[in-house]
Amino acid sequence: SSASSPVSPFADMGNSEVDTMRKGGLKSVDKVIAVASCKGGVGKSTTSVNLAFALRAQGYKVGIVDTDLYGPSLPTMVTPENPEVAFENGGSEIIPVEAHGVKMMSMGFINPTDSMVVRGARAAPLVEQMLTRTQWGELDFLVIDMPPGTGDIQLTLSQSVSIDAAVVVTTPQRLSFADVVKGVEMFDKVGIPCVAVVENMAFWQNNELSKRVEALLDEGASSSPLLPEATRKSLLDLVSAPQYIFGKGHRKRLAEMWGIENTYALPLEPALSEAGDSGCPFYLTGASSNPSIASQYDRLASDVVTEIHNLEKTKAARPEVIFDATRNMVVSITKGGEEQIISPVELRRRCRSPTNIKELITDDVKPIDIFPMGNYAVQILWNDGHQSLMPYASFVEGLL
Repeated sequence: SSASSPVSPFADMGNSEVDTMRKGGLKSVDKVIAVASCKGGVGKSTTSVNLAFALRAQGYKVGIVDTDLYGPSLPTMVTPENPEVAFENGGSEIIPVEAHGVKMMSMGFINPTDSMVVRGARAAPLVEQMLTRTQWGELDFLVIDMPPGTGDIQLTLSQSVSIDAAVVVTTPQRLSFADVVKGVEMFDKVGIPCVAVVENMAFWQNNELSKRVEALLDEGASSSPLLPEATRKSLLDLVSAPQYIFGKGHRKRLAEMWGIENTYALPLEPALSEAGDSGCPFYLTGASSNPSIASQYDRLASDVVTEIHNLEKTKAARPEVIFDATRNMVVSITKGGEEQIISPVELRRRCRSPTNIKELITDDVKPIDIFPMGNYAVQILWNDGHQSLMPYASFVEGLL
């Protein structure tokens, strides 16, 4: 809570279009980050909480909201300084609770004892009301811990809260990867860029065994070496090597498919689970004993800030994109009036959709409709029936 606020990286951008769309308690929130998994049990809430506290440690004003009505995690993972939720103006305004300088809200704080029995049609409006009625005040970042899946709540929040960027959480299993694909595609369809992927439970290292083996070897070597040095080193390397229990994951494939460059592999670590059950985030309690994991959360926070900053620059320079049939060229006209051209075939080859098979692209492929999706990309409908969501930065030079 002693961190001081840095100069906002978005200060020179002015008020963005999406900021003016935010209503109620969100009107003074600068940037909104969604953390989603599209599958339960992959460590999404752990990622949300530690990302929020890593951002706070970097000096930003941060809030976090748990939007899972049926199984809220935040009250267990972070114990607020005062757990009583206050209401003002006849109950129409909710005052967030706070812990270690981070503002928080969850249905688990509002209704800590009773189960929420709510039909799907009512769930999304309830979540939206919790978000907009909470008086967040001035925040640099609000982290939304999304419920698993791609249903009503996720779509409602994506379309009504003006989310600036998404972080997708997964595990190495192929089934989790399939759900990540669905999540990225959902965000693509509503014009929200995915800026990072966190792969939890990526590997396991038996650090305790490594320490014990090294101690035994050192103890025996006090009189005479138990093993030749090369053999000793090989043994220590063997017991300390990461074990990929669930496979080696799909981070490289994700980067190739969607150009998501910020990917992180976090190990199976008991301290992460213990911190989640203790009410105090791992980022605050485990950083000294597990600095490598804490540094991953620091990198995640820094990279998310940088990516959103770059996206703001892209939005400010959003070009007009048209298809010029007479020249058979896709034309991009930048804010400065510069014209850039690219052939339909080359543009199509840059589409990262997993359904875009480059070997099947024909020379007569053409766009039949191009229209903006959010501030960072265009949706392109092609004459062969394919649809592409193309970030401007993937085909317009000089945006970043």
